[in-house]
Amino acid sequence: MDVDTALLRALTALAEELHYGRAAGRLGITQQAMSKRVLRLEAVTGRSLVDRSDRRVVRLTADGARLAAGAQEVLEAADRLLPDPTAPPGRLRIDVMDGNLVPMVWARRAARAAAGPGVDVVTRAPQQPADALVTSGEAHLAFGRAGAVSAPWPDGLHRRLVLLEPLSVLVPRSHAWAGLDQIPLAELRGHTLWFPMTDAPQEWRDLVAELGRDADLTVDTTGSTFGYQQWAADVTAGVAPPSLLGEEMPPPPGLELSAVPIVHPTPVFPWWALWRSATPTGTVDLLLGAMGLLGTVAPKAGTDVWLPASDALLLDPAQRPPDSLRLR
Repeated sequence: MDVDTALLRALTALAEELHYGRAAGRLGITQQAMSKRVLRLEAVTGRSLVDRSDRRVVRLTADGARLAAGAQEVLEAADRLLPDPTAPPGRLRIDVMDGNLVPMVWARRAARAAAGPGVDVVTRAPQQPADALVTSGEAHLAFGRAGAVSAPWPDGLHRRLVLLEPLSVLVPRSHAWAGLDQIPLAELRGHTLWFPMTDAPQEWRDLVAELGRDADLTVDTTGSTFGYQQWAADVTAGVAPPSLLGEEMPPPPGLELSAVPIVHPTPVFPWWALWRSATPTGTVDLLLGAMGLLGTVAPKAGTDVWLPASDALLLDPAQRPPDSLRLR
């Protein structure tokens, strides 16, 4: 179970202050955001952490007190990371969109770096755009689709393309496609792909819907994944049709799965880094460097790729794919 360190930090602050307002002030967030983090931690752990029998006082339950004590040890170990003198006050909060996606891998990589700012991980609600937590001040840096940010582009919001993540078709190893080195996008027409939309991040939902329209694909969006492991297990067992997977996101171990690259063109999810002017660009560079994301945009922008029109418009003119590659 992956738990955002920001959620643990909220609980330890509440355990010490026994007051939502003061605890929120210590973390530099709103009281509403503080309450949401505690509720999110309760949902993740499946335990009641705050005794709400008397709304006039704040008390932790026995489970809450035990978790707060253990969390304090974890956070103290994490805080031994060398701080970056150019970073904003406190630790850097990174919005990774969803804990199962590749930005979580990048955040772990940054946390293991020998130098650089200490980091906490937060996740936005599935329906929120990439800049939601950056704009509210709950995150210093966010990853997601810049094309999902409302137009006109907000003043003071910076963006940088860091990765074009290719999509593959995920199939059981017994499937006829499993032995292919690659599959042309046009070959997927006439077949049903499965991409359950319930609770999926809106940015992925919109991308898959646009790809389906552009490439004339049949995509079954019904149902829920019931978690990453169950989704992959359903595809493995053949009880669900082939699905789509970002190539930087390896399938769960222990399952007989094959990820077949899609080509001519290759659909990609455009990952952008987003931050506000209050976060120094030097800090962002340091963090992206620790994540291994400086100069790693691949496949090369402007080659045989498909990406959503709104993201293509935000690329530098030399990077934009030709209209013929957008299947219009």
